[in-house]
Amino acid sequence: MEVWGEAPRDLPGGDCLTWWSDENNAIVSQWRVSASSRNPHQLRRQQQQQCHTDLYRLLQKIQGLPATLPGLPLELTVLYNMVVFHVNVTGGFTEEHTRQIDGALIRVLEAGGLDGGNVRSSVGLWQRVLYAGYSQELSASLQRLAALQGAIWLSADHLQDIQDLFRLLTSAEVSASPPETDHAQCNLLRLLGAWRAPHEETGSLLTAQAAHQVKDVLYTSAAFLQGIHVMEAGDYPAAVPLLQEAAGSLCSSRVLAQIYTCLGCCCQKVGKPQTALQYWKQALQADFRCLSALYHTSELYKQMDKTDAELEVLSLLYKALAGPGQVAPSAETHFLIRTELILNTPGVTCSLRAPSPWEVKYLLASRCLQTGRVEEAVQHYLDLLAVLQDGGHQEGFLPSPTPLPRVPEVFLETAAALLEEKRYQDAITVCDEVTCRTGDLIPGRLLLDRAQSEKNEENQAAEQLDCVLWASAAHLFQGRAQALLRDHTASVTEYTRCINLLLRIQVISSEDATPGPGGRAVTVVETLKASALLGRGLQFLELGRHKEALLNVQLCVQVSPDYPGAACHLLSLLWKLNRKREAVSHCKRFQSSRTSSSEKWEAVKQALPLHILLHAQDRCPTGNPVLKEIQEYSGKRPEEMQAEPDSWR
Repeated sequence: MEVWGEAPRDLPGGDCLTWWSDENNAIVSQWRVSASSRNPHQLRRQQQQQCHTDLYRLLQKIQGLPATLPGLPLELTVLYNMVVFHVNVTGGFTEEHTRQIDGALIRVLEAGGLDGGNVRSSVGLWQRVLYAGYSQELSASLQRLAALQGAIWLSADHLQDIQDLFRLLTSAEVSASPPETDHAQCNLLRLLGAWRAPHEETGSLLTAQAAHQVKDVLYTSAAFLQGIHVMEAGDYPAAVPLLQEAAGSLCSSRVLAQIYTCLGCCCQKVGKPQTALQYWKQALQADFRCLSALYHTSELYKQMDKTDAELEVLSLLYKALAGPGQVAPSAETHFLIRTELILNTPGVTCSLRAPSPWEVKYLLASRCLQTGRVEEAVQHYLDLLAVLQDGGHQEGFLPSPTPLPRVPEVFLETAAALLEEKRYQDAITVCDEVTCRTGDLIPGRLLLDRAQSEKNEENQAAEQLDCVLWASAAHLFQGRAQALLRDHTASVTEYTRCINLLLRIQVISSEDATPGPGGRAVTVVETLKASALLGRGLQFLELGRHKEALLNVQLCVQVSPDYPGAACHLLSLLWKLNRKREAVSHCKRFQSSRTSSSEKWEAVKQALPLHILLHAQDRCPTGNPVLKEIQEYSGKRPEEMQAEPDSWR
């Protein structure tokens, strides 16, 4: 019985097969010569495009005739070479490649007298072809094409399809029923490892890339992809061996750096920070362009409270991102099919994404501001504002791990930094920009539900709420700046504008104590209002308007009893107005609730944006001699009063 796919002795049209074989070999040989000559990346890309064009024309000539068993090895080899080059031209696998392979499989079935037209899927076509049986000569071409099919399915994350395909290809080497102890991930790697890729024969049809090289790339890609999936599912210990398997397989330095980055993330998640740092160091040693490793390093240093190291790494990251464009990675292995083309790893996992240059600039600015490096913070913020105003920042295609906050918030943080650096007029100017941009968007009245479970950024009411909070914070900072400039009347005006804006917000469902997003917004509103009332009260005091001063400070304590410095200022005012017994009464009450008040303020801080938090923390006085007089007046010993102004709320 004749084996299907075995060629007869006399071949009609044999001269055409010889010519076409020579043409295929000439195209591949020309590519091999150019690939070994270290041509620039752009020139190599042009050469790949030319090879694809020549092979496409050759395939059209071959497929212009009915499929024949003698011509199938040549046809499948030309298709294999053409797809290999086209994948590099397009930067990955496409639906067109799937259609081309499906069409070739149908021609294989037709040449063997079988009907493939009624098969609706690529999986079904491969099953029918591989179950039919074929000659050794056709086997090599089919298995090379199967390797491409595996790469297509792997790039589309169709792991079950590729596992079924290679189970058929390796049925003689691997049992179709793996041991029950094997995980699905290990089973796929075992099937790929057991697959006996065809070896190229001297004098036979030349291929652009040997099948055993594609096998190695498939193995690395499968281990890496499955490691990412397990890692993203939160099973970090199980992800480590898969990623280590990928790291020990054939891959470029770029992919190796990505694998090390993911390994570092897994180690960080399981509480091994030093091991994580080592992996990220290895990632940068493998490929200095792996900026996600730098970003994760800065985040870990932040968690470890190593501020100097964190800022140093962020500075390096910014220089790398803002410098000249990164050089396109060279094909170090000279492979056309490689892991980078199969897996779009930054799209698969956020662990391999790095922030934009301006997001890193913001991280530098905010971290410097938080850690008291005010001069550095101001410079970073001003650089960032220049870019934001010019529209120079663009959103990337992939979501960033550290997106910039809304533009008005960046302006307000800049104003807070300028106030810290005593550049009061500059702070006023920056705040003017915020009030100008938000003025037309502020409603006359706005309802805020404390029990609101979700904040929809596209919701008009949510956007209006943001505008009210931004504008009120801008007026608050302007009031502070005018006070520091000793213009107390202008300061009162700005504080009043802040309060009037906040009074447009009506809070409902206030009985709900659940700190959802709506509750956090209420906390911000209350903190802004308390800060403005306290600031206005102190300015009234400077103007000698003691009654208005006392009323505003009392309202501040009423709105936010835990607001820093409010209690101390109220006691001072009561004492100054000779309301001594009232001062003693308040002192006792504040003293008894000091611990709980501090705890409540710590909870409030979690809901506050950076600019409001910094402003609130500055309001607590560093010393208050009136407290000692209250102690003496009350007749209590100093140790009983425990008068520590810095901790009073």
